Amino acid sequence: MKNAIIFDYDGVLIDSLDIFMKYFIESCKIHEFKDVYDKKSFLELFSGNMYENMFKKGLKKEEILKIVNYVKNHLIKDQDKIPLFENIDKILKTLSKDNLLFVVTSNDTLVVKKYFNSKNIDLFEEIIGSDKEPNKTKKLNYIKEKYPNHKYYFFGDTVGDILEGHKAEVNSVAVLWGWHDKKDLEKAKPDLILKKPNDILKMF
Repeated sequence: MKNAIIFDYDGVLIDSLDIFMKYFIESCKIHEFKDVYDKKSFLELFSGNMYENMFKKGLKKEEILKIVNYVKNHLIKDQDKIPLFENIDKILKTLSKDNLLFVVTSNDTLVVKKYFNSKNIDLFEEIIGSDKEPNKTKKLNYIKEKYPNHKYYFFGDTVGDILEGHKAEVNSVAVLWGWHDKKDLEKAKPDLILKKPNDILKMF
């Protein structure tokens, strides 16, 4: 039985916090969304589903799309400034030999595909961004239904990732090299916590 190994993108595969946060806060200011203005308020969005939390703060769908489209365009423009985390390319290549790999992200599908194309990484069965479905639990359930009879692992770096993984009843693994710290991630009760990217290979 192959494993279905599902990765969040930002904070798990790529080191994008600073540049993503910069453009997100910049976009919020431009579009007069005053609830996100610093690192703390930005990271709080990811204590659950980012889009649901923005809705809760009073934004309409059209307003959210304006904010995220600004971020999308700037991430594509500056993709060469965003590094992969250490050994991630080698880790993905090794895992792909005996497992099915996926990306489930709050980022836009095009952003992710363009980035990996620039790195000559073509190892994923599917990349499912927020433009296809904003809810990660639904995306994880979609993978379970389309690719049945596997063991499912979801690697995330935020509280929201772990909570949505639990709802989908997949093995939810928290990584400590991403956006949320260990103290916050532990509150979400992940099935496992990893300290370094190379720890992923030790699981399989």
